[in-house]
Amino acid sequence: MNGSYHKYFVLDTYAVICYLEDETGAEEVALLLKKAGDNNVRLFMTWINLGEVYYRVYRKYGKIEAEKVLETVKKWPVEFLAGDEDLTMMAARVKASCALSYADAYAIAVALKKKAAVVTGDPEIKNASVKLGFPLIWLGRD
Repeated sequence: MNGSYHKYFVLDTYAVICYLEDETGAEEVALLLKKAGDNNVRLFMTWINLGEVYYRVYRKYGKIEAEKVLETVKKWPVEFLAGDEDLTMMAARVKASCALSYADAYAIAVALKKKAAVVTGDPEIKNASVKLGFPLIWLGRD
């Protein structure tokens, strides 16, 4: 795992969907969830990103499956963060400086705030990491 020396990680939408659908990188997410469950690392996720997971599952599989996923993820050893004024303004600055979704900007804002690595396979976040200098745990194929 590149960047495994970090103790703080942010799960973005990509990471959660990757894990749930057992895609490339799912084993990295599973390892982080286990380490968080053993209190060896801390995992963060914003409610904005969890909302994005919810609507993506809802669109693809329907409301019942989306509700099941929501309840499952809420039980993970993850600290869910609300978009308070500080985090929202930090996300807005990230969004203003990088071409990515607003939800992605929230995940990055948490990473910057907590000095955490973003767990993702999203190329837009990868590009932002080069520009803004935060670490990644890359789940993508390349």
